Amino acid sequence: MSSGNVLERSVLQPGKPFIREGEDNTRAYVVQTGEIRAYTMKEGSKVEVIRFGPGAIIGEINLMIDEASTMSYEAMETTTVVTITRQDFQKKLARADKSITTILDYAVKKISKLESEKRDSAIKNFEIDPIADALVKGLIAPVSDDKKDDYKNAILPHINGLLKDLKSLKAAAKKEAAQNSTQDE
Repeated sequence: MSSGNVLERSVLQPGKPFIREGEDNTRAYVVQTGEIRAYTMKEGSKVEVIRFGPGAIIGEINLMIDEASTMSYEAMETTTVVTITRQDFQKKLARADKSITTILDYAVKKISKLESEKRDSAIKNFEIDPIADALVKGLIAPVSDDKKDDYKNAILPHINGLLKDLKSLKAAAKKEAAQNSTQDE
């Protein structure tokens, strides 16, 4: 625990989550050295959302609000962090001017929204079939650079859905053919 101005320093080993999605977290971490990634789980796979290097702060939202973490965090290499507890932060915040706490409340809401959007985007990208992505890139190649993202965002979900449906139909046809061949025997 920290007291006064002394903060706890920790060394995190790679691959071991130190904040887990869905669990309460009452600490923030300032990355001194190394690299950390935030991820969420989808279909049994880790979906990377963002990476953090020296100077980044992780879990700062948990210093202000009591909610479960929306992502898991793990070191990608041996990483040194400084820990700030909610208790220490709240003590310091209690001495701050009301305008400071109002600004921090607003900033936390914005950060929380941005993190949620980044997480949703990472999950959406994870669900994109690589063939659909390649097809759309080919289709929009002649489009001007300033319009490519708009075209990609408009077309990709439809191409991706079409490919998923085609794969499902193919799998169903294979299954039906296999059932028919066993019935014919």
